[in-house]
Amino acid sequence: MLGIAALVSASMFVPSALGGSASTCLQPPVSGRVVAPYVAPPCPYCAGHRTVDFASVLGEAVLAPVAGTVAFYGFVGGRLYITIDPTDSPVFAPGTLVTVGGLLLDDVSAEGPNPRRGDPVRQGERVGDAGGWPITLSVRRLGSNDPYVDPRPILGRWRVAPRLVPRSGSWRSPPPQWTCPAGTKSR
Repeated sequence: MLGIAALVSASMFVPSALGGSASTCLQPPVSGRVVAPYVAPPCPYCAGHRTVDFASVLGEAVLAPVAGTVAFYGFVGGRLYITIDPTDSPVFAPGTLVTVGGLLLDDVSAEGPNPRRGDPVRQGERVGDAGGWPITLSVRRLGSNDPYVDPRPILGRWRVAPRLVPRSGSWRSPPPQWTCPAGTKSR
């Protein structure tokens, strides 16, 4: 089943010749570990877990996993969600939507982000704060029989190269490097 998800996920990409800091993989919305993985349903209307859930800390910055345009920002089932349409991205195929849920509503008078439909967002840009409950990430392909796609094969990771610490104890940690899974390329 994982092979099928990887094939479907790989078909979401459109080759890109553009340079820049964006990547061809999704950025995790928070730094927490995965607490609930994607579980593909046996049929389009059957039970399953169509998101990847990440542990979060109350007030932690939630980052945009992909660059694009805000397609939706509002409440669903009592939780705040933001949906990003990466249509202008040379990386994702048209009809792909990326949704992050479990955000905490910013106070209108606060200096926090309050995105509106049509606002552009950059990958890694703060789009809200975590409410202390799991932050969900989902990827959908509009117009297909089973629109939800497992985001794990296209989810990048921050990696820190291991280093030996000198006896003096004086050393600086190397900066983390953004890495995309095999089969995708970071631009």
